[in-house]
Amino acid sequence: MLLTATRAITLSLILAISACKAPTLFETNHIPAAKMTEFVLMNPEPPTLAPGDKITISIWGHNDLSIGSINSPYMSDEATGRWVILDKEGEVNLPKIGRVSLVDYNVKEAAYFLEELYAKHIENPVINVRVLNHFVTVLGEVKNPGKYQIDNEEVRLVQLIGEAEGLTKYAKHDEIFIIREVDGKMVKFPVNFTSLAVINERNAVIRPDDIVYVPPVKRKKSDEVISRTIPVASIITGAALVVSAFVR
Repeated sequence: MLLTATRAITLSLILAISACKAPTLFETNHIPAAKMTEFVLMNPEPPTLAPGDKITISIWGHNDLSIGSINSPYMSDEATGRWVILDKEGEVNLPKIGRVSLVDYNVKEAAYFLEELYAKHIENPVINVRVLNHFVTVLGEVKNPGKYQIDNEEVRLVQLIGEAEGLTKYAKHDEIFIIREVDGKMVKFPVNFTSLAVINERNAVIRPDDIVYVPPVKRKKSDEVISRTIPVASIITGAALVVSAFVR
């Protein structure tokens, strides 16, 4: 009788924990299917520079003119390196050429523009511009969630998930969300990753400040319930055995 009661209590615990609804992230409405198709298939222009952006400028063979050169011992990352920031007018103050506006240029256009200006001072300048504060966030069922810097002009969804070391065993492959601000509102775009053909079609370009969220499958909740319940059930069963021994 006592062990039967113990099993009943254990079952009640499982049902009680299962009944607790886990919080759902990003409960925003889906966009219409037509717009979603347009979104995932479009190839947006590379992000452009804006006031507040932190950049490094590397000039090949001229480390004295470079700011955070990738070609010198100086580090070119945001935490430890040298960089300049575009002021509220989108301008930076650079060696030899003084103040220039780089606002609304992408990194390739900014490099070409600076090469034209520096050509007046040095022969055949080769310039690389890098943005340090363009990031995307990856959350949910990936092996290494976190904040990722966009170094390239174009980063696609598959590449980003690869940077996060892939999906976990609990990832919901048929509904991965890209969350983006559109017309002042946060909107989520579902992407189906259940076949290679679909992946190629839906391998959307990721923009700075996007959020990629990989939700869990329902089985994860069940597994968590069981893992939380087993220790409690073991304690109850052990206690029941002790009590049963004394009763005898």
